[in-house]
Amino acid sequence: MLRSLLWLPGAALILAVLLDLLASSMQTGEGRLLRLVHRPLYAALTWLARRTRRRGLLAWSGGMLVVGTIGVWTLLTWLGWTLVFWSGKGALVGTAKETPADLWDVLYFVGYTLATLGLGDLKPLGNGWRLLTDLAAFNGFFLITFAISFVVPVAQAQAERRTLALWLHRLGGNAQDLVIRAWNDHPGGLQGLVGDVATTLNTLDAQFKNSPALHRFHDRRADESLELALPALDEALSLIEHALDVAPPRGLRTVRASISSLLGTYRQVHPRLRVDPPPLPDLTPLRDAGLPLRPEAEVRERFLDLNDRRRVLRAMTEQGGFAWPDVEVCSAGVPDPAVSLEEELGLSGPPSRAR
Repeated sequence: MLRSLLWLPGAALILAVLLDLLASSMQTGEGRLLRLVHRPLYAALTWLARRTRRRGLLAWSGGMLVVGTIGVWTLLTWLGWTLVFWSGKGALVGTAKETPADLWDVLYFVGYTLATLGLGDLKPLGNGWRLLTDLAAFNGFFLITFAISFVVPVAQAQAERRTLALWLHRLGGNAQDLVIRAWNDHPGGLQGLVGDVATTLNTLDAQFKNSPALHRFHDRRADESLELALPALDEALSLIEHALDVAPPRGLRTVRASISSLLGTYRQVHPRLRVDPPPLPDLTPLRDAGLPLRPEAEVRERFLDLNDRRRVLRAMTEQGGFAWPDVEVCSAGVPDPAVSLEEELGLSGPPSRAR
């Protein structure tokens, strides 16, 4: 009696995976199953990285989460169809002697049916079970197709975020340098910096809205890490808007709106913020570079109004295994963008710089 009802939990598992596939692969956010898979895996990896003090372990997050997600989808679908076929006594028989299949035979049959390998040494009896076999094969094809449609946009988004991080690192790498180099070296000045990042940030915002789980992905190198580059960029824009005594560049509010949206999806994935707002920025590098600054009291008041925003940025930075000083100034763990590859590898002495 109980065996004949196993098709009910089996059908529920199949439907749950299909709905999660649609929610995740059609890029409409995180499916519930995906979230249930990602949270414990990501929590375990971040705990291990902090415990061992090896930030490089976080670089495995993307691959681990993708493989874990596809693995759970596959196993639950496999289990669901196994329960469906096992619920009917004599639903499957051997092709040679037509002996009834046992549980392991059913598991084997469902596996190669979902893999769309065709029929082997087992066959379904009756038209109803034959039709269900066809449905299982279609389900397997659907699973493979949508798993690919889940992976490809994620890989594209990873490349996009890495591109932005590298470009910002080459320009300055930290908030103070971004402002100083945009002011002194960028052909378009501050306006050029804002214009250069506007389109990329808008694209990233759309990708992260479609796949919020990207906030659990990390890169091995600091200069490729969005969780370091994005806070540095936003802090630089805050300095431009609230510390420099100049008219803000056109489009600045639009760029900051894109960053605000990215921070919103970050809060969806990481709702708990266990950090305080970062300290107020030191304006000495900007002053030494000769940039026009507002009075310090006014800058302080303006930055205090940004406490909530900067708190999220600090949480993002630390979630990626960095510290807030890495955002403000270049640290030992972040390659200096002004250093050549030969210098970084120790193949030549430092070049002489004209004063």
